[in-house]
Amino acid sequence: MNLTLSRKIALAFGLFVALVTTVVIFARKTLNEGREINEQITEVYTPSLQEIKDLDVLITHSKYLILYWTYVQSRDDDPQKTELRRVIAKELPSQMAVIDSLSTRWPEEEVNIKQRVANNLAHLIVGYETIMNDLSSFDSYNDPMLLITSEQAFGTGRMIPQTYDQIKQDLEDLSYRLNKLLNEATEIETQSFSNFYTNSKWFAIATGLAGIFIAFILIRTIVGPVNLVRKTLLYMGKGIYPKKPIRVGGDEIGEMAFAVNRLVDGLRKTKEFSTNVGEGNFEASYHPLSDEDELGYALLKMRDDLAANERLLEHKVEERTNEVVRQKEEIEKQKERVTELYTDLTDSINYAKRLQQSILPTDQEVRAMFNEHFILFRPRNIVSGDFYWFKNSGNKKIFAAVDCTGHGVPGAFMSLVGNNVLNTVTKVFTRPDQVLNNLNRIATEMLHNQDSNTKDGMDIAICTLDTESMQLEFSGANNPLWIVRNGELIQQRGDKVAIGSFDYATPPYTNHVFDLEKGDCIYLFSDGFPDQFGGPKGKKFLRKRFRELILENSTVHMHEQKEKLNAAFIEWKGSEEQVDDILVIGIRV
Repeated sequence: MNLTLSRKIALAFGLFVALVTTVVIFARKTLNEGREINEQITEVYTPSLQEIKDLDVLITHSKYLILYWTYVQSRDDDPQKTELRRVIAKELPSQMAVIDSLSTRWPEEEVNIKQRVANNLAHLIVGYETIMNDLSSFDSYNDPMLLITSEQAFGTGRMIPQTYDQIKQDLEDLSYRLNKLLNEATEIETQSFSNFYTNSKWFAIATGLAGIFIAFILIRTIVGPVNLVRKTLLYMGKGIYPKKPIRVGGDEIGEMAFAVNRLVDGLRKTKEFSTNVGEGNFEASYHPLSDEDELGYALLKMRDDLAANERLLEHKVEERTNEVVRQKEEIEKQKERVTELYTDLTDSINYAKRLQQSILPTDQEVRAMFNEHFILFRPRNIVSGDFYWFKNSGNKKIFAAVDCTGHGVPGAFMSLVGNNVLNTVTKVFTRPDQVLNNLNRIATEMLHNQDSNTKDGMDIAICTLDTESMQLEFSGANNPLWIVRNGELIQQRGDKVAIGSFDYATPPYTNHVFDLEKGDCIYLFSDGFPDQFGGPKGKKFLRKRFRELILENSTVHMHEQKEKLNAAFIEWKGSEEQVDDILVIGIRV
């Protein structure tokens, strides 16, 4: 039976489609099974492990926050306390809700462990809330019974540490179990795709053999003539035009050969036309193959558009060149102005630095008062809001560490005000509390703080040492006094009233008196060192660590103490920016 070319191709295509359909059905079945396993992995086990890890981090963080609540006396609006309330009220319930939704597709044993975690977490939160209620205000820390009861809640065998350890153990066990289920599902998925790969190879072999058979049947009637057309098209694909046209027959392939010959002739003419247009010859002529030759008419339109665009681009290039020249001149003027302003600003700040340095006592002046001492002074900027102050008054030596509002230039201006007022007040008064009372009143009047919403001022620790009686008097505005004697630290807190906040209802500052012994070390400081961020976790240095650092180095010479404190600060700060001015004064009597 004679078949037309189209029927032969249709028959071959039908056989091929049958084989491909079989492969597609098999592949679809395998992929559906793999997708179900993959959904179990990606939508259940993997997110479950991540959410359990996040819950573990939250619980660890809540323990840190409750320890901070218990051991650090702070106000109710302290950021750490606010963070703990938010974790208990929102983040922990929200995290458990996500895990509950995921656990609906867990095995029963893992669900039971999850429920035990939820119950223990509820007990742990109750324990936290008990401590939060007992220490609910700043003054509640002054109640010894409440403080001892809260601190004992973390003792060995108590409910909070036991419940916390049980939750951590259950979360670890749950993570192990889910991870094991994840590995098993992954192994099944891998095996499924391995089988799919093996079977696919056999299907490929079968399809190849069928193709060879079909090719053998069609080669004598189709492939030979088609190869001539194919060879011509391959040459054209490489940009090579055939030297002679294809012989045209009377069948469908003959019609293809006629079309290819005409295409070759048309492309040759198109090439010549494109070359002329590319060289800028927009007068070159071209005749489309027919009225329906879209490519031919598109080439003619391209020629006309390119000619118009060339004229337009020449005009735009000229305009842009003029604009660039004008902008460059304007930028140069602005650059010169910025450089001039920066130079003026830097000169002004350096002048402010010289003014501030002029009010600070020299090392020789301080050494004349105290033979063994150190002053660690690290401004955050060129100028500082912290400053140190020393004065001799007969057999009494007065010295202070002052922390003014802000840092940089604003803080430096405040330091000039503070130094001037201290010099004025100590002409009349030498007792620290009297100095601070008058300093507070005068500073408030000078800064107009009583009639302003802006509360500029300063924190200060000031001492008067009677060298004959070895008696030390101290008074502080927010800043404390530390005395180290025989390896023990004596702390005296300052009053919680900043300088510059005077009104007639403000209580007077308290005067504290200490009998010193030879070898005692006195330390005054601002809050810059304890408040510095750094360390491996980017946290604050804090006063507890600062106290340990002072005690650890209190026995060495004062100069060496300064070097060790400075080295510890640099190591802790690392790559972090310095957040405030640093001032630490150490004196050995």
